[in-house]
Amino acid sequence: MNKIAQKLGMNEQLSKNFFAIIVVAFGGAIIYGLPYFRYDYYDAYLQVYNLTDAQAGVFGSILGVFGMISYLFGGIVADRFSTRTILTVSLIGTGLGGFVHLLPLSYTQLICLYAFWGISSLFAFWPCCVKAVRILSGHGGQGKAFGFFEGGRGIGAALMASGAVLAFKIGSGAVEDQIAGMKAAIIFYSVLTILMGVLAFFFVKDDKMEKSDRVTFKGIGELLRMPAVWIIGMVTFCNYVFTQMYYYLTPYMTELLGAAVVAGAFLASSRRWFSLFGNVGGGFITDKVGTGRMLLISFLVMAAGIIAIMLLPLKPSSTVIFVILYIIVYIFYNVNYAMTWAMMDEGAIPERLSGSAAGVISTIGYLPEIFCSLLAGNWLESHPGVAGYRMIFIFLTVMLLIGAALVLVWMAYLKKNRKKQTEK
Repeated sequence: MNKIAQKLGMNEQLSKNFFAIIVVAFGGAIIYGLPYFRYDYYDAYLQVYNLTDAQAGVFGSILGVFGMISYLFGGIVADRFSTRTILTVSLIGTGLGGFVHLLPLSYTQLICLYAFWGISSLFAFWPCCVKAVRILSGHGGQGKAFGFFEGGRGIGAALMASGAVLAFKIGSGAVEDQIAGMKAAIIFYSVLTILMGVLAFFFVKDDKMEKSDRVTFKGIGELLRMPAVWIIGMVTFCNYVFTQMYYYLTPYMTELLGAAVVAGAFLASSRRWFSLFGNVGGGFITDKVGTGRMLLISFLVMAAGIIAIMLLPLKPSSTVIFVILYIIVYIFYNVNYAMTWAMMDEGAIPERLSGSAAGVISTIGYLPEIFCSLLAGNWLESHPGVAGYRMIFIFLTVMLLIGAALVLVWMAYLKKNRKKQTEK
């Protein structure tokens, strides 16, 4: 595998640790299957658990609140403790929560479960992933490294989602019992997540950090004084609004364009296969043209794609064009999602603070998780039909354009820094 990696133009450190990055990537995909699987089966999920759009939106907000708190402190934990332990405990804990979901839970109990997932899947896990990829890849290959990391996450998510669709169909049977199908999908996600935790324990190297290398509060203060951290955080914020709102494209297709629920779930699962084009392809291009230019192009293409979807006639014949636009937008979204983390190297954020930097950036950038699903749920509830979805898409387009403007700020910041370095 190392020889293949070298032929793909990777540096020595990246090629040496390529398999380790893929293991982390698969874990980074599978852990989010349970907290977010409701989106792929949105209509069925509401029906099975007797929920309204607004109530389902609360689950996303709960994840966001606990996630924001977790990211802030989880980054420090990621810089101080065992990577293998963090990955293993997070994955197994999240999987066990899936089995709890099989119980006849009330709405309040479901809120508690999503709060638990907010801690188990978001605490130190994500900062730990970002830190691992950054250190394993070395300098000069960050674009490719995060491209393969996100590409691996995309493939892992695609395999997982495809398996879940199959489990749902087998569970529902010929009579199409959605309750049985939903339980089968939950069991599938739970077993897979726990299994990935076991694999992480055996295959992820546990490089113990020396005490002198551990982050201190002085290091956190150093991070907070870096303009790069705040700019990356705000770019991530705009990108994550898209992450939260993009899920509503699937019910838009099923409710307003007339596609079947199974077709919507199939599109939601199959789209992940296209992430590889954006993640890996974007990574190789970014290492040549620069992170800023690639991010700018992606934000603009995504905004144009959402506008085009809004202009489509609401009839079944629009489904094919919708799917094409959906895939194009999703590919460029995956370019953005991977390259945002590559900005850390470009912004000269110290490697020893990678976990804490990821935690601070995530605290800023993932704030949309608190309000986006709640906002979208209320819009759909108060403005049924096309009006509610258009409000979501207009908001999304505005945030993407703000993201493009922030990338221009980033490019100006880098240019100013390079000029200072030249003058020294």
